[in-house]
Amino acid sequence: MKILLFGEFSGLHKNLKDGLIELGHEVVIAAGKDGFKKIEGCDINLDNTYSGILGQVETRIKPFLYLPKLSGYDVVQIINPFFPNAKLFPKSIFYTLLRHINKKFYILGAGSDAYFWKYGRKRLKYSPFKEWLKYDIKSEHYYMERNNSFTYNKRLVDSSNGVIPVMYEYEVSYESCDKRLETIPLPINTNLIKYHENIVKNKLVVFHGLNRYGFKGTKHVEEAFKVLNERYPNDLELIIDGKMPLSKYLKVMERANIVIDQVNSHSLGMNGLYALAMGKVVLGGAESEGLVSIGVMQTPVINIEPNKESIVQAIESLLEKRNKISEMGLNSRVFVENVHGHVKIAQKYIDTWKAAN
Repeated sequence: MKILLFGEFSGLHKNLKDGLIELGHEVVIAAGKDGFKKIEGCDINLDNTYSGILGQVETRIKPFLYLPKLSGYDVVQIINPFFPNAKLFPKSIFYTLLRHINKKFYILGAGSDAYFWKYGRKRLKYSPFKEWLKYDIKSEHYYMERNNSFTYNKRLVDSSNGVIPVMYEYEVSYESCDKRLETIPLPINTNLIKYHENIVKNKLVVFHGLNRYGFKGTKHVEEAFKVLNERYPNDLELIIDGKMPLSKYLKVMERANIVIDQVNSHSLGMNGLYALAMGKVVLGGAESEGLVSIGVMQTPVINIEPNKESIVQAIESLLEKRNKISEMGLNSRVFVENVHGHVKIAQKYIDTWKAAN
């Protein structure tokens, strides 16, 4: 098959592309480098090359200029209905054209979209919305809450061949949508990530990546770290760092024994998968409904909730069994290979694309 993956979030499409290529398919990624993450691997670069007003104009024109190279594919999959996230970019017109010049058109349930804001916000027992508004955009409202955003999102979904959720949060957001397809777990190419035995030295090193402060629930991690620093100054090294290129970020992560992923999530994100692949003990979204969504009953991920007590309790428990950290890290690697391996996940996409109308 000839496949176009349009847009990128944290290497999701890059890892999927690796799996699809190993299965013998022709794959092109058209995307930017996902901001400061500077993710390499896109074939058609949609990032702007100019600064200021020229750069803003370029961002809005570039996808249209590349339309001849974006045509003639068996499958087009877009990372999100609101990509690229640029004001005044005529997404409806662009995606109408993109659909018409290709055979099948799919949308991922990933990142923020209007279904997530309208339905996920109501159906999830806890969520990132309130803290995203307060800390990340410092506003009482977000444009994806507006009726016109949902109308656009629904129209695009209705005209597609289907929406593929990547985790429980999006599965439940599209629950009442007849275009929702089976949830497919996030993919990761573990061949590109070295596993090292997770050895605890003088201190247990705990790392939380700083990205979207409110969305990821970093406030709760900070509060927990304050308590833990006071209780265990000689036993723990607690690190919050981020907003750096992915390659550098993974280097920082290598030092850690324990990685805290998203706190406001029922499921694990790409950041958590990178950590599992390295052999880290991961704290993050591992609610039972999230596991059922990706077809597993057990996980090495330690579930935490958005409060400092949950995080403190989890770290204290790991301190008590620090002699088992190495074994737990190996379990992390085995799990991510078996559940999120890029070739296995790529085949799930192929099967889904072929089966859907």
